[in-house]
Amino acid sequence: MIKLNFIPEQQRQQSSGIFTEDIAGIPAEIILGGVVALVGLLVAVHMVLAGAAVYRMAAYKMLEARWNGMSVDQKAYNEVSNEIKDIQSKLGGVRAITSAQSLHWAQFLNELSDSIPKGVWLRELMFDKKELTIYGSSVSKMKKEMVEAGNFVAALKEKRSIKDSFAGVDVDSIQRRENIAVPIADFSLKAKRK
Repeated sequence: MIKLNFIPEQQRQQSSGIFTEDIAGIPAEIILGGVVALVGLLVAVHMVLAGAAVYRMAAYKMLEARWNGMSVDQKAYNEVSNEIKDIQSKLGGVRAITSAQSLHWAQFLNELSDSIPKGVWLRELMFDKKELTIYGSSVSKMKKEMVEAGNFVAALKEKRSIKDSFAGVDVDSIQRRENIAVPIADFSLKAKRK
């Protein structure tokens, strides 16, 4: 390139600035452009890395939300699993009671019902492993409630299903209720399996 400057060199004004001299034979404009390009590249890399970090954080939050959702499902699963185990253990107890080698409950309950005299009622039947407990009460206007409970025990002892399945029926306790208009006797009976 040809420079035409008609002002004598002594009178020329020297410009001071970054673009006045070449550095190591490389024009200053090229060096400045390279520095700007390098800074731009670093900013772009920083933006890409920041975007990747934001993406990773969002993915982490989504996985954490799924994990927390699974913990609710895990709790529900554990509750259902525990309930199933409880039901299976209760079912095992029922199977032991209703098995073929066990007591024929329909026949037993029918004979129990047939042997209940007038004025006696049953409140609870409880079968625990090898023992049957019967809770009941008897009432009598002629103050024979204790005798009625005894008659009930005697009638039970004569029933075939009781004789075949139990070693006997015994009175566990009998108590008369006091201070009431009609006398009532509460009793409990125990029968042990053979």
